[in-house]
Amino acid sequence: MRKSDIHKRFKNLFSASILALLLVGCVDTNSTQVDNSSYESKQIDNHITDWNRSKAHVLAVLNAMPEEKLNFKPTEEVRSFSFELKHIIGSVYGMMSNALEIESPQVDIESIVTKSDLAKSLSDCYDWAIKSLEEYDTSKNSEIIEYFGTYKVSRERAIFKIYEHQAHHKSKAIANMRVAGAIPPGYFLFD
Repeated sequence: MRKSDIHKRFKNLFSASILALLLVGCVDTNSTQVDNSSYESKQIDNHITDWNRSKAHVLAVLNAMPEEKLNFKPTEEVRSFSFELKHIIGSVYGMMSNALEIESPQVDIESIVTKSDLAKSLSDCYDWAIKSLEEYDTSKNSEIIEYFGTYKVSRERAIFKIYEHQAHHKSKAIANMRVAGAIPPGYFLFD
């Protein structure tokens, strides 16, 4: 190899090294770190989107069930359609107030008798959950809370579990509808 070729290679390697060092020096190391406040804020936005969609779905489910079949039970040992929806109301208020460390409205579940009573109570419940999530201080996410004297979870995890719980009981109400001969609305998966 000639001396001029070695000199050229050395110059190219040296130039590339200098360029690499300059580029590394220009990188903002803070931008590669996860901004948890932004993540937590986005997560709450996602929860709110999901709760709004679930509210529309549960009201569509209720609307599809004839009023005379609200108390239908396929067998004696299961809950009725209306009981499943009332259970959603009571559990969302109770579980969300614990998760977010806030007071929930007092609701007399036994006074919810008609389809319009149930629609209003469900709507009020979901609206309260959404408003509460909008006002929630995400800096509390990692705090550990307890449910039913047994389960210890972070506030962040509890919010997911509450959503899962209402979806579970909505699904049970839908199964009940099918057995009663009513046709439920399709699933509202995306916005």
